[in-house]
Amino acid sequence: MAQADGRLRLLRNDGGNANRYLKLQLTGLTVAGSKNNRFGIGAKVEVRAGGMYQMRVVTQPVTHFGLGQRDRADVLRIVWTNGVPQNVFYPGSDQDLVEEQILKGSCPFLYAWNGERYEFVTDVMWRSALGMPMDIMGGGGGGYAPAAASLEYIRIPGDVLVAQDGVYSVQVTGELWETGYIDEVKLVVVDHPDSVEVLLDERFVPPGDATLRIYQVAQPRPPVAATDEHGRDLLPLLLERDDRYVSQFRLGRFQGVTETHDLVLDPGELDPAQDVTLFLNGWIFPTDASINVALAQSDQLASMPPQVQVVGPDGEWHTVIDNMSFPSGKAKTVVVDLAGKFSSRDRRVRIRTNMQIYWDQTFFATGDVRGPAPQATLAPVAADLHYRGFSRIYRKGGRYGPHWFDYGDVTLEQQWLSLEGQFTRYGDVLQLLQRADDMYVVFGPGDEVTVEFDADDAPPLPAGWRRDFLLYSDSWLKDADLNTGTGQSVEPLPFHGMSRYPYGADESYPADAEHLRYLRRYNTRRMTANQHLP
Repeated sequence: MAQADGRLRLLRNDGGNANRYLKLQLTGLTVAGSKNNRFGIGAKVEVRAGGMYQMRVVTQPVTHFGLGQRDRADVLRIVWTNGVPQNVFYPGSDQDLVEEQILKGSCPFLYAWNGERYEFVTDVMWRSALGMPMDIMGGGGGGYAPAAASLEYIRIPGDVLVAQDGVYSVQVTGELWETGYIDEVKLVVVDHPDSVEVLLDERFVPPGDATLRIYQVAQPRPPVAATDEHGRDLLPLLLERDDRYVSQFRLGRFQGVTETHDLVLDPGELDPAQDVTLFLNGWIFPTDASINVALAQSDQLASMPPQVQVVGPDGEWHTVIDNMSFPSGKAKTVVVDLAGKFSSRDRRVRIRTNMQIYWDQTFFATGDVRGPAPQATLAPVAADLHYRGFSRIYRKGGRYGPHWFDYGDVTLEQQWLSLEGQFTRYGDVLQLLQRADDMYVVFGPGDEVTVEFDADDAPPLPAGWRRDFLLYSDSWLKDADLNTGTGQSVEPLPFHGMSRYPYGADESYPADAEHLRYLRRYNTRRMTANQHLP
């Protein structure tokens, strides 16, 4: 061997193959994956075997770890190039490891007490994406996503939220690789005749708008026909909300982006004198910050939000809504006002996109769909922050269903690399959720916020009526993808009125006496970056 000083050295192996080793080849996802990196070059691999610890950065297809006389390693951790960790316990000595396609960022989860157990409702805080590179969901351009807080209403069906001992109880959990900041929570009571269904428009919209509009439908009109761009019959998949999803499209190079596909809906005969509203329920598998960066750098790939098209007098399809938007996560409803959109007797509607959206149910409604006014708004009476862990994850409805979560099956083992900064200390946090004042609960992976409301504050339910609920929140969310601006840390702290995020030296979190007391009293749980194996 030639040394740096020019001298030669002879190395001789006198031990033969007496020692054992681990030979590892990483395989990154190449279809619908978050990376175009076949061998995971740049990933960090850590191995622990007894008291021995080794770390390598992947620089070639095969990475070698010596184990001495140990039969095998105890645990192997890969930190992929977008920061996602993957653990393998007791790996084999000669192993190809394929990257897992895991849900690392989506939004915090909402569970409600249904009278017997806590049941997963949906994900929340979807309107906030602090530090998310633009081209988010077809946004295009440069910079980061809007910095305003997510002001959001989430529908909770009445049979999912049931009072126990005079209390309505919900859980907001952090189970993905994210930091959440919850500033205000309220529970809105909506009573309505049993003969109508009450709905919200739960599409994604930029943060900042808190307008509440409730819809009610007494006679939903399912389409008489539904096809894709190839004429394949999709109608049986769309008649009921039954976890059978439209999934005939081809996945693309990146998670969240598919080949362009169509959904053509025929409502049948409609009264031309009445307004028409389209309701769609489904879920989206989103891109992430790393994918948005890749899309922004490509002149061939881009997200195309759903377009709404109708048939014109010339018999051709014409776009009447450039951006219908998409469901804000899992099991969400999108409401499309079609009043004044038709220009011929043909009432078919075509929705065209290349986003990874799975529709479960669609129907039309005619006439006035304005819903009832809320009967009461309940402020929280108790709130507690604590560590809970991570629910078992599965796909509801099978391969094409959304990721769903079993609250009753939980692991305490941390699933993600630690984030750095000052989180809110565990315990009573009621004072932090009563109003939007930039003094909020800061929570991370594994944390849970229990929020309770006094059921006696709601009015009596009239006979023959049904009660549903809306959970309102004022909050922010920041995922920990390595391409998210300051995604690995709690700071800088968001605040209402900031013009951008991350913000510059010309702006700062409030530094008055009240906010400084809040920081000293509540945000005392210091977390540091996790550099090694657990």
